[in-house]
Amino acid sequence: MRVVEKLLKEQDFVAFVNIVVGAYPGKLNGTQTTKEQLKKLFMQNQSNDESLHYYGLWENDKLIGGMRLHDFQMNLFSKMLPIGGVGLVAVDLLHKKEKAAKELIQHFFNIFLEKNIHFVALYPFRPDFYKKMGFGYGPKIYQYLVEPSSFPKGPTKKHLKYLTVEDQQQLVDCYNRVVAKKHGMLLKTQSELSFIFNNPDNYVIAMEQEGTVQGYIAFSFNKQSDSNFMLNNLVIKEWIYETPEALLELSTFLNSQADQVNRIEWNTQEENVHFFLEDVRNGTNHLIPSVYHASAVSGIGLMYRIINVKGFFDELLTRNFNGVTLTFKLNVMDSLLAKNNQQLIVEAVNGTIKMLESDSYDVEVTIDVAELSSLVMGVVTVQELFMLSRIQISDNQYLQALQQFFYVFEKPTCISAF
Repeated sequence: MRVVEKLLKEQDFVAFVNIVVGAYPGKLNGTQTTKEQLKKLFMQNQSNDESLHYYGLWENDKLIGGMRLHDFQMNLFSKMLPIGGVGLVAVDLLHKKEKAAKELIQHFFNIFLEKNIHFVALYPFRPDFYKKMGFGYGPKIYQYLVEPSSFPKGPTKKHLKYLTVEDQQQLVDCYNRVVAKKHGMLLKTQSELSFIFNNPDNYVIAMEQEGTVQGYIAFSFNKQSDSNFMLNNLVIKEWIYETPEALLELSTFLNSQADQVNRIEWNTQEENVHFFLEDVRNGTNHLIPSVYHASAVSGIGLMYRIINVKGFFDELLTRNFNGVTLTFKLNVMDSLLAKNNQQLIVEAVNGTIKMLESDSYDVEVTIDVAELSSLVMGVVTVQELFMLSRIQISDNQYLQALQQFFYVFEKPTCISAF
């Protein structure tokens, strides 16, 4: 018999750490010191951060897997929405291919459904695995590897200063102001703050004007040679900016590192930062036919999932859907959550929606919950899904109206790692 319960005892955390080390051997070295550090970290996280919880999966009183759950607040079209997150899903090596991970994820859904939370997110160890479980793709990330001189040099960097743990409230205030403006971003948790300031390898440089931090960069150095200690890359961990002036002054700082830094690694979800950088080539000199210079490497990561379609659309009642007037029937297919196989009649009048009980509508839309999750967040459009045969529309004359209804002018952004 299997049960899922919260990890509470020290010996449970010891067992979970052993499972984690086996599940992620490339990330952890498996030494006793590392295991002890991990155990202390996990226990401290759960004790000190109210948004973070560890759960285990027991079979016949033996721990065979576990996961870390997160309570987040996300900006959903300028409305702060509670959502659930899951990370560190790990299964004992002897219990792989026994559907333990699926059982953990199902409990993850149930835990947040019981909290009346309708939307969850995760970073997948395999995107295809979680796609089959109803998770839709989030925004792509672009990794640039450019020379410091590629960052524009502005007229000054006189407003820059170091931030330390004593200044963390200034950093949080700046970050929260950006969150309030950017769809998809999550408020920072205590664990995230600890990671920034407690890591001795991290530097935090901020642009402060009139007593207010208007942007900052958290970064570290990564050596590129065992024989040349002067050959290093600068790795940007987090770059937040509220104004063009803050962006340019922080860019000036990066530009000034040319004598010490080989290249700068910048991971960003901004699609058009190549308009900002001087030379976006990554140093490989690789050409993509006919003549396209290799620049950013893109990746799929964050995935979204609606776990209660009706509840989630209720959260959208305050949003204006681009002034569209349309009534459509939404058929949602969900192979994992039977209660989520729902049919909704959505009436939009000048962009304001409500759910109807009647069976009168203009067009019928059928879509899998994975694609719906990406669509409502603005990651992909109706027209793109239609061309890719990922959405069915009963009458194609309503394609443009549905495209306008679901269209999101600003794609979601999320820089929170969990």
